[in-house]
Amino acid sequence: MKYFVTVVDEGSFTRAAERLSVAQSPVSHQIRKLERELGVRLLERTPRSISLTEAGRVFYDRCVALLAAAEDAVDS
Repeated sequence: MKYFVTVVDEGSFTRAAERLSVAQSPVSHQIRKLERELGVRLLERTPRSISLTEAGRVFYDRCVALLAAAEDAVDS
């Protein structure tokens, strides 16, 4: 979920990988794996950009809330 949120926030697999301090290929792999597990496309990919699908928008909102709750739990 963290990789997915970071890709969306950065608008790029490359920038997301840099922010996460990992190579781009594991980020791409994890997003594809997530899409397979969920059975939906989360992102529309073009050579120069990404955009959320409708399912991606719903999933992104839930992921942001879950990650924030997890961070809050750790802080507590």
